[in-house]
Formats: sequence, C-alpha cells, structure tokens
Amino acid sequence: MQKITKKKIIVFTAVSVAIIVFFSLVRSCSKGSDNKYEYAEVTVGTVVKTISATGALDVAKTVNILSKTTGIIDAVHVDFNQEVKKGQLLATVDATETDQRLSKTAAQLESIKLELNIAKEDLETKKSMFKDNLISEKGMERAEYNYRTVYLKYKQIMVDYDVTREQKSYTRITSPINGIIMAVKISVNSPVVINAPLFVLAPSLKKMVLTISVDESDIGLIKKDENVFFTVSAFPNKTFRGKIDQVRINPVIKGGLVTYESIVACENDELLLKPGMTATATIEVGKKEKVLRVPNQALLVSPLEGQSDTDTTTVWRKTEKIVGTLPVEKVKVDSGLRGDNYTEIKKNLGKGERVLIRFIKGGGSGK
Repeated sequence: MQKITKKKIIVFTAVSVAIIVFFSLVRSCSKGSDNKYEYAEVTVGTVVKTISATGALDVAKTVNILSKTTGIIDAVHVDFNQEVKKGQLLATVDATETDQRLSKTAAQLESIKLELNIAKEDLETKKSMFKDNLISEKGMERAEYNYRTVYLKYKQIMVDYDVTREQKSYTRITSPINGIIMAVKISVNSPVVINAPLFVLAPSLKKMVLTISVDESDIGLIKKDENVFFTVSAFPNKTFRGKIDQVRINPVIKGGLVTYESIVACENDELLLKPGMTATATIEVGKKEKVLRVPNQALLVSPLEGQSDTDTTTVWRKTEKIVGTLPVEKVKVDSGLRGDNYTEIKKNLGKGERVLIRFIKGGGSGK
C-alpha cells in the first residue's frame, strides 16, 4: 500500500507540473496575440511644417493730414469712405483774420514799392550830380543809405506778405493723394491748432498688411516671402493668403512673454478685409513636395512593453514573419523635414511598406 501511494503521488505531481506548464504557454501565446498593432503605409506626398499666430489687419499705407494753421473749421466737404482725388478740397478753416492780415500786408507792400522807386530815382539823380561835381560825396552817401534802408524795409514786408499768403493757403485743406477717406477727425465750428489731426487717407483698400505676433521660440523659422494663410471671424469659411514682408527684431515683452512682430503683405481685391480685423494665421515655414514620408507617430511609437521610442531616427516596419515575438522589425532611417503630420524619409524605407504607428497591449487583433 505504501509503495502504491508514493507512485500515485509522483504521477500526480508530474501531471500537475505538465498542466501548469501547458496553461502557462497557452496564456503566454494568448497574451501576445491580444496585442494591437496599427500600421500606416509609406507614401509619396507633401510634407508641410507650419507655425500658428494671431494678429490684426490694417491698410498697407495711410496718410495723416495735419493742420498747418490755427482757427475754426468753416466747412467739411468729405465724409468717411469717400473716394477723393489729389488736390481735392477736403475742408476749410475760417480765414477772416488771415484775409485781414493779407490785405494789410499787401497795402504795406504797395506803399513800400513806391518809396523804393522814389529812393531809386533819387539815387540815380545823385549819382549823375556827383559825377558832374554838383553835390558832395556826403550827399551821395546819404542817397545810397536812404535807398538801402527802403530796400531792406521792402524785403521785410515782402517776407511778411509771402508768409501771410502761405498761411492763407493753409486754410484750404486739400488731398495730397488719390485715395479713400478712412477717418474724419473734425467737424464744422470745431477749433484746430497747428499739427492737429484732420483726416486719415488710404491710397487703396486692395492692399492690406497683417501684423502678427510670433513667439520667441518660433521666430528663427520666420523668413521673408514665406506663405501665410489666415482667416477672420467675419468669413470663417474663407482662407486668405499673403507673404511675410518683414520680420522685426524689436521684441515685445508682455507678462514675461517675449514675441516679435512680423508683417504680412496681402491682397484684398474683393474688399472683404477691413482694418482692425483680428486674424488667425498659419505660417508655412517648411514645405517638401513629392517626397517619401511617414506619419509622425511612426517615429515615436515602440512595441516594447512599458516604453516609447525616444530614438526619433527609427521606425518599426511590418514583417511577413514574426521576428522573435514581434511582427515588426526596427529600422534606422534618415529623416528630413518634420512637418505637422508627416516626416520626410530619405532612405531605408520604400513606398508601400507598412510602419507601426500605434501599439496597444492586449487590445485585440492588428490592422
């Protein structure tokens, strides 16, 4: 009895170990088959890298008309949005006092002209008499002195007259360009002083500028003539475009953040854009066309348990046969432009090959 019992124990133990090993193997295989692998094809296409920014629109050029005289606005002949021609009368300043000064100076000028003519004739006569020894040298000198004195008075009054006449011209405010009235800053009977703003004109609304703020971490990528695409809230479904015209080096510091202004030149042929509109812009800082590419996720994912792939120069390529316990193999690649969605691949991958873009442990069957 005792021998039979030992034999049974040995057999039972061996069977138990075999069962445990069998179920462990089954569990291990089942566990591996539950892993989920998602793939994407290596394709030929475009790789684009962009930067986002916001900014405000304005007309490309504006002309500020300032007052050159003091007085009261007598009349305003134009209004907002009105097209004007160069030299067109925009407004007038009351010129009553200027007209009075001009009349007074004109009368003084006529009077001094007569005095000057008399002094000149007297000088010519004295010169002739002195030549014939009919007057002394002192008498000749007095005639010359008198003429110079009258001539200097004439020059001074002439200056006063020219200044007053110029001031008279300042009471007529005219347009210096062909353009559109953007702003009217005066009204009838309002007082103005020298250098007071009167009007703002724009040569055209068909050329606009967008001033965008670019973060300091991105400013190194912004270059002249890069393409910019932007939208405004007034037309959310329409995309406008422009080009970087200027990258300013002067920093703008607000709340500890450093940004740099870049100027985007854009066309406004449909006159949809208005000055002051806020725009959300995308700057195209890199673009490669007809290149081999893979989704960016392919350079970040790893099928190894508990870790992601920190080496962004490798991808995991799908294989026909299981490599070890994995259906993928690690491939070192030579990458180029890393865009928003895709990365350029220069070698070690071919069009149509499939690369791993997502790995979920125990997620089901692979795609």
